[in-house]
Amino acid sequence: MIRFLKWIGIGALIVTLTIYILCDDNLSLSLYITIFFSTIIAAWLTSFVYNRKAFFQIIYLVNLMIYFLWELIKASCLVAQEVVTPNHNMRPGIVAIPLDVKSDIGITIFSTLVTLTPGTLSLDVSVDKSHLFVHAMYIDKDNISAIVDELKNGFERRVIRILD
Repeated sequence: MIRFLKWIGIGALIVTLTIYILCDDNLSLSLYITIFFSTIIAAWLTSFVYNRKAFFQIIYLVNLMIYFLWELIKASCLVAQEVVTPNHNMRPGIVAIPLDVKSDIGITIFSTLVTLTPGTLSLDVSVDKSHLFVHAMYIDKDNISAIVDELKNGFERRVIRILD
């Protein structure tokens, strides 16, 4: 998929630069950007014919990006509220999350997404790559499986879907 994205970007850049040269430098920045992204979208839509896996991986990647942004906003508001309020509602702890993703790149992407989300931090991966240890600010001691389910059904499931 990375190779596919690279070639789409290079192709769009070449098409856009060619149009820019042919128009004798009369393109505005907004038209230049429109042509660039239109070329990328056209190349992605035609990939449905010759590379359906990459076509759907792009959709899954956009889904992951939107989900991450949503989680980032939610977690940022929660942490900001914790900072502003005088009393502390934090219940920090470390949780071992069993991993379904087995590739090194998948584990790296998953742990990076967890670390980038405010309130959570990836600490380590077990030697046999079966568990990811995560420090979280809000862990309900009665229901530890809630944070495990949230991370597995949120980030990990989407990472696996992109990489498979």
